[in-house]
Amino acid sequence: IIHPSTSHLPANVDMINLRNHFATQHRSNKKRSGTLNTARAAAISVLLIFNKSTPLDANDANETCEDDNNSAHDADRRATGGATRLGDVETCGMYLAESSVPGSGFGLYTGTDYSAGEAFGSPDIMIPVFDREFHHDGPDTESLDFDERKLSWILEDEFFESISCAPMHLETYGDNVDCIATSVGMVASNHHALVNADLQYPEVGTGGLSRYSDPSAGAITYYHNTKFTSMKRLEAGTEIFIEYGVKYEIGREDEEMQPLEGDFMWADTTLRRLLNSGLFEADDKTKNTDQYYQLFKDIIRTLDKRKANTLPNNVNELKKANEQGAALYSDQDYIRSMDWLAENGACVDSMEGKLSTIQGAGRGAFLKRSVKKGDVIVTSPVIHFPYNNVMNMYDVQKKKNRNGKDDEIRASGYTADFYDGKKRFFKNRKKGENIIGRQLLVNYCFGHPDSTVLLFPYLGNVGLINHGAEGKSNVKVQWPSSLERGPARKFHRKDWLDSTTEQLADIDKQKPGMMIEIVATRDIEKDEEVFLDYGPAWENVWDDHVRQWKPWSSNKKYVPAQDLNRTPLRGEPLEKVRLEKELREDPYPGANIATGCYLDFNHINILEEVLPDTEEEEEDEKIRRDIINWYQPSSVNFEEILTPANIQPCVIIDRQTVRGKDYYTALISANPIMDPTDNNDLFLFELVNLRAELEVRKIPREAITFIDKPLTSDVHMKGTFRFPIMLPDEVFPEKWKNNKSN
Repeated sequence: IIHPSTSHLPANVDMINLRNHFATQHRSNKKRSGTLNTARAAAISVLLIFNKSTPLDANDANETCEDDNNSAHDADRRATGGATRLGDVETCGMYLAESSVPGSGFGLYTGTDYSAGEAFGSPDIMIPVFDREFHHDGPDTESLDFDERKLSWILEDEFFESISCAPMHLETYGDNVDCIATSVGMVASNHHALVNADLQYPEVGTGGLSRYSDPSAGAITYYHNTKFTSMKRLEAGTEIFIEYGVKYEIGREDEEMQPLEGDFMWADTTLRRLLNSGLFEADDKTKNTDQYYQLFKDIIRTLDKRKANTLPNNVNELKKANEQGAALYSDQDYIRSMDWLAENGACVDSMEGKLSTIQGAGRGAFLKRSVKKGDVIVTSPVIHFPYNNVMNMYDVQKKKNRNGKDDEIRASGYTADFYDGKKRFFKNRKKGENIIGRQLLVNYCFGHPDSTVLLFPYLGNVGLINHGAEGKSNVKVQWPSSLERGPARKFHRKDWLDSTTEQLADIDKQKPGMMIEIVATRDIEKDEEVFLDYGPAWENVWDDHVRQWKPWSSNKKYVPAQDLNRTPLRGEPLEKVRLEKELREDPYPGANIATGCYLDFNHINILEEVLPDTEEEEEDEKIRRDIINWYQPSSVNFEEILTPANIQPCVIIDRQTVRGKDYYTALISANPIMDPTDNNDLFLFELVNLRAELEVRKIPREAITFIDKPLTSDVHMKGTFRFPIMLPDEVFPEKWKNNKSN
């Protein structure tokens, strides 16, 4: 009987039933005994793989996986004959083409060799989307059916967790921010065993904009210079793979059922055991080896589709898969030749971001190489939104307090306001009917005055191209000029341009299916800024905004937190960290400023537990306090702790000076955006669910940073500019113009 204790097999399966089941499915004109012998061989092979007496040793598996990763470069270089450079031509750093992973759509490939730690292509921007679930179900979308509303947020599979885009996770209360990492973050495919790209945290900066002087303040994302860096040396033509996460893959309803890293480790051991069993000798013509093997795969597929997808399709490939390793064997084409990329790909790193030459525009797009009139500078996929009202943001229904007056929820900067009190408020709030703004994302979309359709291009720094007013424009937007070569040949659905808005919301179009090109309208030199005419409708709305705009005039002064975090000039001290009791007499320069402490909840040890004073307190008001010391320098990698993802809003309550150096004590609430189920950490689970408060002592000054209080940065100001870029009539499809009367 197959061991019930194994996690790979149902507990009630025995070999006789298994054998008869597959024999019934695979009867042929041969005698029954022959079929049963075949089934018996397959069933015996399952026992060989899952037998409890020959377990997979974890150390052996890890060693195998590590060896496979280290040999991936050399093995695949030999398999492809090696990649070559394009002679004396200035090499493109990154190409868009079809992914080598079946069913994954687009992929990105290196156009040149990359060293470990080197950034792929050109860094791009990150765009925050705020409180999507709350605003998405607004009154204007209730007339649409569910599928149309879901399509309108087709981006759902493209979002990164806000913690991955830190410090973006601090923009609002709780976990109410979605992060769009354009370019590599939205296009690169995933192969769990071949991941070679690592996301770096974005830089945060206003691009020189100020709410006191610039009408464009809050109209652009301040998260920029986002890089994905190579995790090891990669040769030209290698596909770039990023980690989507196990939760993403398990949650997908995908026939491909892409294997996870552990599945490939299982496959490496399985391949060795199959070959050592002697049952699957490909050269032995006296045995029905391939029939045995197909039965074996059927059994595995019945039990675990992901593991079945790690195995070769036929018995003749077993030896090759074993020699290369299951991960490398599964993707024979993940290193492409330069000739293949020239025919099937498109260069997507021709522009880079810098401060714009236009005063008050923030950052802009600049050419990395010279182009001639008519040259395609970049090709980008677009995501379509049939109904632009999904960008709307709504007010919150006012609640009456005990005195009959409207409750007003203000950002005060206390820890409870960040994560605790606000968590309760957000949980119970209800949407109002008044539109109070639009998502920042709308400024990075293309549209038309007579249509509800929006198009979001997300590759190649297209989002940094500024408006070319007064004849400054030097590029235009067009649909792919050729469907005979490049990625548009397979991924641009020209027939969608002949669809109505309602047809764009069909089930079969709930995916990216169109592409655009940015084309030079004159010769443009290297390092010259790129400009696009946004259209007269956009210009009119912008002019109205400028006429009505007024500088920030609140009695509460605003100072960007990053200004206080800048490294001071030589001889100047760091900005003083105030205790909670000192703030009334000595407030920070800006009313928006709060403190954040670097703390990783997964690496803390409790020193003492302090429970509520009375058991009679309301359940909702109980707070448990745990006391810990900050990390000892020898106990943890200091640089790993001082990363934006570990910034926790904190209240500084004490200061002690030891040998001329200041150390602080802070109160930190358990952060609800941390998911304790990720690593089965029972302590973290208790902290989050019991609303525990940590008192952290001996925090060095360098582990404290300044942050903006939630909803106080420029992007959250009332009246910030929101309007899509307008495409000209000759480009925008006539059938999409469903809003001519509005």
